[in-house]
Amino acid sequence: FPNAPRCYAYEELCEITSNFKSKLGQGGFSTVFAGVFQDGSKVAVKRLETARQGLKQFMAEVRTIGSIHHRNLVQLQGYGADDHHYYLVYEFVENLSLDKWLFSKIHSHDPKKQQALRWKIRSRIAMDIARGLDYLHGGCKDQVLHLDIKPQNILLDTDFGAKICDFGLARLVERSDHEKIFVNTVMRGTPGYMAP
Repeated sequence: FPNAPRCYAYEELCEITSNFKSKLGQGGFSTVFAGVFQDGSKVAVKRLETARQGLKQFMAEVRTIGSIHHRNLVQLQGYGADDHHYYLVYEFVENLSLDKWLFSKIHSHDPKKQQALRWKIRSRIAMDIARGLDYLHGGCKDQVLHLDIKPQNILLDTDFGAKICDFGLARLVERSDHEKIFVNTVMRGTPGYMAP
């Protein structure tokens, strides 16, 4: 399996992130740090709190994102663990998350950045998200239900192409050629963004 995520030792993750110095963002259960390999390629290292996310949920995210490959999904490159945390190593996406462009005032004084999310770009971002979801729902071996699509979980590359990220709540549903898929699941996700 050529694109399988690599297991990193904790010492390697410390080296990649310069001992977790450059924080990119923080959520309820994780913190994301910038990392750089010796060849200069960048990654984002997500450190999960093990007390809040069990091994089962962590391995579900590794299995889910590690088995899918699409241009509108963030690529998992590896994972790791120590006594206190789990780690996920993702491709680095230059323009960070969509919420920073939609809701932040950091770009309001920069004319170039004000133009970045013109309606044409916003429409393309919406189409990219739709293509990513279409792949998750119909193009994978097993159907993947993300369950937490929101601006904070959409990353933007240098050309403002959208990539879906954060598969912590995702659920895999095995397909059957002879049955329709019905999923009964408890409500999960972010209020205001959950599917009806």
